[in-house]
Amino acid sequence: MTSLSETLRQSAPTPKARTPTDRPAVLVFNPNAGAKLGLTTNAASADAARSALDLAVVPYDAWPTERAGHATELAQKAVAEGRHLVIAAGGDGTVGEVAQALVGTGVTLGVMPMGSVMNVARTLHIPRDLDAAARVIAAGQTVAMDVGKTTGLAGDLYFLEGAGVGLDAGLFRYFNRLERGAPKTPVIRAAWNFLRGLGLPRLLLDVDGERHQVRAPMVTIANAPFLGAAYAIAPEARVDDGWLDVIIFRGLSAVHVMAYLIMVAGGRPFPRPRSAEALRGKHISVHSRSRRVVPAHADGELIGRTPVDFHVVPNALRVIVGQPEQGQKPAWEILSDGE
Repeated sequence: MTSLSETLRQSAPTPKARTPTDRPAVLVFNPNAGAKLGLTTNAASADAARSALDLAVVPYDAWPTERAGHATELAQKAVAEGRHLVIAAGGDGTVGEVAQALVGTGVTLGVMPMGSVMNVARTLHIPRDLDAAARVIAAGQTVAMDVGKTTGLAGDLYFLEGAGVGLDAGLFRYFNRLERGAPKTPVIRAAWNFLRGLGLPRLLLDVDGERHQVRAPMVTIANAPFLGAAYAIAPEARVDDGWLDVIIFRGLSAVHVMAYLIMVAGGRPFPRPRSAEALRGKHISVHSRSRRVVPAHADGELIGRTPVDFHVVPNALRVIVGQPEQGQKPAWEILSDGE
């Protein structure tokens, strides 16, 4: 059987000749990628990423990140310098930060997966093997990807994977605290109190003007098939269809939703609970009709609490995509060659 790496090597075109006016790509890399809660979850290194790009004959300048949010600043600098390609080497957090600066610019995003989960790479069929990922970048096939947009604690925020309110937003909040080194015992105690008090919040959803009153511990707004720990919550989602997929876990307890999330973690296909409702929309607002605090997130980062609005920005981000494995359906419809 031919491996994906061999297939990509055979199918990748010879890199195009560069002109004197071309600027090298920028490699924005996170030196600390591939670790969760202090544990190494991906042994790939920045040196390995650079070696892979060298082997694939992809010219680049390497810019390391130094702090949270720095990848966005570096990508903004790349855009200002007239670079045509910015390669994010790190986890989904690094990819998301780079994307913030590239939306609407026409500058292409490439991904070298060095993180723990890599939902974006999984969605775009970018191999975890860095040599194969570099060949995908050299091949230069692109998709004009939709992004979601919401208003977070620091202003407007784009999301690539998904957003939502309720259970997952609360869990992301406490997990991120642990990730940033907060003491475990008080964080775990706070998470437990959140789960006990969540119940079934009364929510009012407005999906393109159509109102839905529901009682649900979680509502997911998906731009792509995978969120969080590669939860396959919206496997039917497409990244270039101009829609957001809305999954309402109507009437389910937090325990039942958590059990479902465990079953779909790692991209495993599993039918949604029967009471869950799937909608699609371009503009979604969520209001709480109860006294409970209902947190909201975008791509795993807390953005506040309800009321919150989400809408789709169609074809806003140009991304390099790989080749799906045999039998896999891509999360896009329109594929174009890189310029």
